[in-house]
Amino acid sequence: MEKFSSVEAVLDRAIEEEQESFALYTTLAGAVKNAAVRARLQELAEMELGHQAKLQEAKAGNVRWAIRRAKAEPVTDLRLTDHLEAKPLDANADYQDVLLSAARREKTAHDFYQAMLEMVDDPLVKGIFEMLATEELRHKYALEKIYEEVVYQAN
Repeated sequence: MEKFSSVEAVLDRAIEEEQESFALYTTLAGAVKNAAVRARLQELAEMELGHQAKLQEAKAGNVRWAIRRAKAEPVTDLRLTDHLEAKPLDANADYQDVLLSAARREKTAHDFYQAMLEMVDDPLVKGIFEMLATEELRHKYALEKIYEEVVYQAN
């Protein structure tokens, strides 16, 4: 696992990840042929902008409210996509590919913040990582609910 010298360094890396996700989803939205897939990619790109804004707020020190909110609103991990292999997204990606890839990205981000949480002792810093892990799990849950409705119900 990557080594970080400070919480700020972790937040900077997380912001970069959100920017990369935004760029990926935006680029793909401009390339895919299927209108439903394009719309979902645009929604995912907007979600990544929201993640980035929260991370920037955390970096600026405005985290206590977010920590309280995350603790007050627990989320369930459905684990629907955990065992599935995501294909790299390209212009021919279908709706299932996009949902699976996005859910896997959210899981990776969640796991990253969980690992960071285990490495620190400061209660506020732990709270930041717990909040970020919960936020990523919340987005994974939303994607998996859509996956369940679209993919599992279609079969």
